Amino acid sequence: MPHTISRARRKQLAEQARGIRAHGQRGRWPVERIAAHIQARLPEVLPLEAWRWAYGWTRADTIRGIAELYRADGLGVPPVNPAMLCRWEHGAFPPSPEYGMALCRLYDATPAQLGLPDWASPRAGNERPQYGAWQKRPGRRPRIGVLMAVGNLVALRESIELALEVEGPLGGPQTRENLTAALHHYDLRYSQYEPGVLAAEVHRCRTLVNAMLRHPQADADRRELRRIAGWLSALVGNLAFHLGDQAAADVHLATAARIGGDTGDRRLTSWAIGARAMTAYYADRHPSAIELAQHAFSLADSPLWQAQMLAWGALRPTAALGPGSRAEVARISGRALDAMDSAPDSDVPGRFGFDRAELEVHLAEAALLAGDAAQAARYADESRQHIPHGRPGWAAATIVLARAEAVQGRGDDAAALATAVLDTIAPGALRATSRDRFNALRADLRRRPGTPSRQVMDLHARLEALPPLASTGQPNSEPNGR
Repeated sequence: MPHTISRARRKQLAEQARGIRAHGQRGRWPVERIAAHIQARLPEVLPLEAWRWAYGWTRADTIRGIAELYRADGLGVPPVNPAMLCRWEHGAFPPSPEYGMALCRLYDATPAQLGLPDWASPRAGNERPQYGAWQKRPGRRPRIGVLMAVGNLVALRESIELALEVEGPLGGPQTRENLTAALHHYDLRYSQYEPGVLAAEVHRCRTLVNAMLRHPQADADRRELRRIAGWLSALVGNLAFHLGDQAAADVHLATAARIGGDTGDRRLTSWAIGARAMTAYYADRHPSAIELAQHAFSLADSPLWQAQMLAWGALRPTAALGPGSRAEVARISGRALDAMDSAPDSDVPGRFGFDRAELEVHLAEAALLAGDAAQAARYADESRQHIPHGRPGWAAATIVLARAEAVQGRGDDAAALATAVLDTIAPGALRATSRDRFNALRADLRRRPGTPSRQVMDLHARLEALPPLASTGQPNSEPNGR
């Protein structure tokens, strides 16, 4: 039966739920515990509404989340609207099995937790929502729902905002601790979020730091805040790069490098300059990329760091200079491998870290540019073995391996590898760099003589149908904001 609760009372319940959520966030409760406390303290609230409030989402947020799940599955957007969600939450009638499955995935909850019938339980295998499906793809690996990640990111930012509310607009020890924790999360979980989703939250977090810096600070506190702002700018730049906005990437990375120099953070300076070398390479400014890489390398004071700067900034632009550079490419490859082999910390996780798998994909692309497709295939395959299936690095290595197969005349094998990436990675999570690699693969395949096979033609059609990457579109008051 639907709840007959007045609008005024529902407003009171929503306000009380916000208080419970804020209390839970201060205690670092998981969302599941917050939802349980809302239901225990406010028995008039049904589970679906309690879980939405536990995340701090509006109905519009939930509807966007359902739509994003469908897009991630390659399906059309379903016609869910606020009135439908309101009736589900108030017990007028339950969602259909299809929408029940989507809500379970979105909230990362069981049907019982959401007060749904057993038929809404997410099933193993390939029983997935089919609204708007343009074709069935048996055997596809299930993709991870995106909006759960959004909830984690929002919770991080709200923890910072809560600390600011307590400590005042210039912040204090708890605010700085929460900022550091958020930065650490962005670093370690970088590859688990769609670039546009993560970029929006990192922008917001950096805006909070920028507002704090407008107030007088003790020198040590200000230095630490500026250092955090520098690393956030580095992330914003890298995300702009992965969203295909090269101009914005260069501005943000240059800002990060300057802040690194001002605060004495040598690693930040080197990392940002090395990342700028990559943006220069993708803009076909190969001499500039090499010059930036040399600068970044000069600041690197550990073998792993040196391997990273060589791989990021020197290998591919040197190889792109032409056949006369093969000896230099071999020399740089050897130096990078030697540095990696001698690094005691040879597998540092996160976006700010570096590992052998990332080195190998850069070695593979340099080998391709130098005309050694067999060597490129070996490096790319090695890289794939070191990366969990479905991660962006796995996608990059797989596309590079597909390119090596195409160059060696094995078009169907190349198409099968590329199709596996499209079946695994949601369009919104497919970075601009992977899209560039797909474009290079298409050019490789078109250079092959003869009529393309059905598999190759299907791949071309699917690549043509990829939606463009959506930029964050987040204006802000920062000098380098976009």
